[in-house]
Amino acid sequence: MADQIRTAVVGTGYFGRFHANHYTKNPDAKLVAVVDSDPERAKAMAEEFGCDAVTDHRDIYGKVDAVSVAVPTPFHFDVARDLVDAGIHVNIEKPITETVEQAQIITKLAEERGTVLQVGHIERYSAAYRVISEKIDRPLYLESYRIAPWKARGVDVDVILDLMIHDIDMIIGLVGSPVSSVDAVGTGVMGRKIDIANARINFESGCVANVTSSRISYKTERRLRVFSHSQYLNCDLGERKIFGYSLRGDPTTEGLGAIATDTVDIPQEDSLGNEIASFLDCVKNGKKPFVDGYAGSEALRVAVMINESIDAQLRKVRSWLVPGDPVTVSAKS
Repeated sequence: MADQIRTAVVGTGYFGRFHANHYTKNPDAKLVAVVDSDPERAKAMAEEFGCDAVTDHRDIYGKVDAVSVAVPTPFHFDVARDLVDAGIHVNIEKPITETVEQAQIITKLAEERGTVLQVGHIERYSAAYRVISEKIDRPLYLESYRIAPWKARGVDVDVILDLMIHDIDMIIGLVGSPVSSVDAVGTGVMGRKIDIANARINFESGCVANVTSSRISYKTERRLRVFSHSQYLNCDLGERKIFGYSLRGDPTTEGLGAIATDTVDIPQEDSLGNEIASFLDCVKNGKKPFVDGYAGSEALRVAVMINESIDAQLRKVRSWLVPGDPVTVSAKS
């Protein structure tokens, strides 16, 4: 492969522009094209970043080595499958696809074609995740809290696939054990999609995670609390601070003196920049992605379980909803 990896971005929306910007800034990459079915959108971004404008992703076959897929979720499968089948390395925005079956298909296809398939669960590439994973050992209980004000962007999916899936993937990575069951509640407020949800996630190891996400809050807040044997981390991801508490003696004889405290400032890093750099490193050096198709599929599987649990809960209270306009979930198994 040449010194610079020939790259493209499919999708010129909110996230597509960030991906294009990082490819232009990374010395290992050359942004060859941006792709959008809308010719005007493609042209505008191409002019911004000094590359070709393309309206069909199939027209970049043979011209690029690696691609970021940043189209709306319903189009993830068709676009990613075509690119992988053509032997192109793919970094796909979360969630990997609409259904677990689709995720499994493109994961297997990437293995058969020998291409890198990385899923953009951006929190795994954050400085916060790195610090937490280095400090915690075998979590027993976790609580995550991710809330944000309402925005029109991203409403094509529910809050589970919009926001909660970040914490689902991060927690799965920290726990390192398969998920055995979930119990969840939630509802839509602004429309037909679920806008607020809470899920209890049970792992085969016995670990339990309580996860809350909302996109109808009056403020933005991202917190994670992690408990393990003799250790507790209180992580304010928004303020980039981690407060640690660990047992260093016998509390029955030493009281509070047996508890050691620690405060860590999370380094200011560009998580998407880390994600793109990791993707390019995998392409250039044949490495396995930190978040591969299997990890993306597992996060989606758990999101589907949560949606199914919420759907079962909503059936019980359907009479309270607006007649003829039932709240529905969007993830599919």
